[in-house]
Amino acid sequence: KGRTRPEADDCPICQLPLPLDMRQTDLKACCMKRVCKGCVLAAYKRGIKDCPFCRTTPPKSNASQARMIQKRADAGDPAGISNLANQYLCGYSGLQKDVPRAVELYERAAELGDRNAHYNLAYIYSGGVGVKKDTDKVIRHWEKAAMLGHTFARHNLGAMEYQHGNHDLALQHLMISSKLGSKNSLDMIKMMFTNGNATKSDFVEALRGYQSAVEETRSPDRDEAIQRLSTQLRR
Repeated sequence: KGRTRPEADDCPICQLPLPLDMRQTDLKACCMKRVCKGCVLAAYKRGIKDCPFCRTTPPKSNASQARMIQKRADAGDPAGISNLANQYLCGYSGLQKDVPRAVELYERAAELGDRNAHYNLAYIYSGGVGVKKDTDKVIRHWEKAAMLGHTFARHNLGAMEYQHGNHDLALQHLMISSKLGSKNSLDMIKMMFTNGNATKSDFVEALRGYQSAVEETRSPDRDEAIQRLSTQLRR
């Protein structure tokens, strides 16, 4: 499980796989859909300034954004519950930081199959963020997230196995995440090849898989959006 990206990783508008770089996507509080910046740009060019998916007017304040997220959570939307947990974890959207509440919400979303909730629970337990550190829970949530197609969780499992000296198992994990589009995983396999822990054919296979995954996320609208983002970052 988790060897391919799930349909939930596709932009709901253009149906292309979403880039792993979150700067190239927007998560809409109104419908909890993650939309690629290419579709956001294309909608804007057509004069659409509301959500390009559900046409809801964007929130104009932290309070209105929090109400939108709460509404999705109340409806039982796993992504809405998980995103509400994000707000409590970091104190966003005008909500007071509340780690125990965030953990409670993440656990609820994880039970409903939200892979990001599993990943964030692993983050919390790995650093002891408001809870006691628990390595067993970290691994368990990474494994569940990875089986649900979470690329970065799969990479972390590979990095962990490499640190423990389990190079064959590390390579298996990193090969999967490389083919899902993880540059960090590809770089680790390159390092393993340099150190004699992977073969040249392993690296070539990972490289081709990575390039194919990245190419699948490209479109003219996305390329233009990336160019505009790069210009803004240089200012």
